[in-house]
Amino acid sequence: MNKIAIYKTNQYSYPIDFRPSESFPEYPFDVLSSHDNSVYNSVRECFRLLGLDNEHYGTQEWNPLGEYVHPGDNVLIKPNLVMDVNFNREGGTDCLYTNPSVVAAMVDYVIIALKGHGKIVVGDAPMQECSFTNLIKSSRYDELIDFYKSKGYDVELVDFRELTSVVTHGVYKSTIKDGAKGRVVNLGTESEFYGFEEAQAKKVRITNYDPRILPSHHHGETQEYYISQYVLDADVIINMPKPKTHRKAGMTGALKNFVGANVRKEFLPHHTQGSVAEGGDEYLKKNNFRALQSRLLDTRNIQRAEKKYKRARLTQYVIRLIGVMLKVTDNKYAEGSWYGNHTISRTICDLNKIVFFADKNGVMKSEKQRRMFIVGDMIISGEKEGPVNPTPKDVGIIAMGEDPLLFDKIIATLMGFDIKRIPTFETICNYKGRYKYHKSGLEAMVISNNKYFDGMNIDLLYKNSLKYEPTSGWKGHIEKKS
Repeated sequence: MNKIAIYKTNQYSYPIDFRPSESFPEYPFDVLSSHDNSVYNSVRECFRLLGLDNEHYGTQEWNPLGEYVHPGDNVLIKPNLVMDVNFNREGGTDCLYTNPSVVAAMVDYVIIALKGHGKIVVGDAPMQECSFTNLIKSSRYDELIDFYKSKGYDVELVDFRELTSVVTHGVYKSTIKDGAKGRVVNLGTESEFYGFEEAQAKKVRITNYDPRILPSHHHGETQEYYISQYVLDADVIINMPKPKTHRKAGMTGALKNFVGANVRKEFLPHHTQGSVAEGGDEYLKKNNFRALQSRLLDTRNIQRAEKKYKRARLTQYVIRLIGVMLKVTDNKYAEGSWYGNHTISRTICDLNKIVFFADKNGVMKSEKQRRMFIVGDMIISGEKEGPVNPTPKDVGIIAMGEDPLLFDKIIATLMGFDIKRIPTFETICNYKGRYKYHKSGLEAMVISNNKYFDGMNIDLLYKNSLKYEPTSGWKGHIEKKS
């Protein structure tokens, strides 16, 4: 299927209650909301636009997810739960993570498809400093899960992370959490990082993590990712991104959502240390102060790992001082947060290979191991300094599809971005190996209740795009020129 459904409303808020306000024929419960729930209706209308189980639409037998979810399946619902607070103090959380009201509608239709047999897991691996307890309480994800349990359904809410941190005065104090389940999956020669020279492999980095660990997982034929067992156990994944701008990747959608499939983030290259001239993509121009700042970031992260917190705090002050000095120069990019980052796109490509082709034991197979259906929450989206400092953007859209590359290309175009300027798309399209998870040559067809979107291809859709403002590191580069 190359159809992408876009259902547009003029309501830019999430409902008070998760239950629908109308008793639809297929609705599996007897509990209704006394308040309007346009989100639930938007999800339902997206199914209709896609023509899913069209012959039963309007009856008790309607099962729109039936071709994706089968009785007895282990179903993973994968929202984007990046962080519990928006670092943009005026941003709020509606533009930050996938809203549980959208997840609620999907859980209901998964229950219909399972016909009483199967398991549902709602899970993600947020950033290391995210308080999962605060997130699920403030968002009311806990109430969502409690409802299903009260009705006798096996729905589990899971934090995939093994390592979490508490930040005090800029210093990360980390804890290893018991009970996290995952397997190390080695892509070997099929990884986008295979072929890196030894010196370059030693420079891959992820901000705020011990720099000694990441290169140990990405060198030569060792190209490892630590994937949650909940992901590997899934027969089908309901991929539920929160599409918004992203400092390192330009935009985040269905493809980038699988960064949250990992138990430990130290397996995930996010940028390569140094300037472009030095073989890196951390920043653009070679600069001694920027290089010093980068080395100090490594020092600070090692001090944190060794629990030398006082030294780490002092190092952090020096890093900030250098950052203030660099603001008056033209060397404005740092930590891979700019359009020249070609590392994160490799990681995203690798992760999607694993999600589609790794079996339950983490062994890569020649055939796809699980099915996928995508639901994007864009009722309130995020622009400017996403993903964790986003500014709210009222969009009023629920989007659906099954191919993550086609889905993200449409969403990026809808944002007003040039898909040829997003490295993730280029990396995936250039991959010719054994684990190709998208069909070449397909052009997405948009179907919508909105005349400005319906029937549009990439070029026509752009003319009616929503003109998102990119992050500062992508501004002036990612926007599609008329």
